Amino acid sequence: MTRGVVLWPDDRTSIGIRSIWNELAANELPSMTTETHRLHRPHVSLIVADRLNIHELLASLGRLPSAPIPLLIESIGLVPGGHLLLTATPHTGLLAEQDRIHRTAKPFADGARSHYEPGQWLPHLTVARGLTPEQVRRATSLVLPKLPIRGSLISGGIEDGRTGEQWPAPPSHT
Repeated sequence: MTRGVVLWPDDRTSIGIRSIWNELAANELPSMTTETHRLHRPHVSLIVADRLNIHELLASLGRLPSAPIPLLIESIGLVPGGHLLLTATPHTGLLAEQDRIHRTAKPFADGARSHYEPGQWLPHLTVARGLTPEQVRRATSLVLPKLPIRGSLISGGIEDGRTGEQWPAPPSHT
């Protein structure tokens, strides 16, 4: 992952997700806590690309999200590469926001990832990457008892997946 337009959850939800990351790390399992830059924040990515024109894109996007979006996580997912995910229920507000962001961001994105296209996108928050099958079993037994997670996606911006650098969207003046 390079750079993406992301939505960040409220503080209580972020703390809960970080506690899952920390528990995995405490059990000697890979987690987003152990990422090399250690700046990673819990987030839902709406579009991911090799390059994003950050300042022009943020000016075009406006408020992120356009209104707070309910976040409900009741299940986990596993994708190739041993990536363990907290899967977010595809609430109509979340789907509409992803569509809006994707349409607005596409002209500012080079090398956009096709699996983030509306209709193909799986809303999620990453828990861990590169797990072996045995680590998946162990991680799953630690994560599932923490569900469901309920919160709100209340802010957003652009995040660099390699460095953890973040560019928050300007606050709304309304």
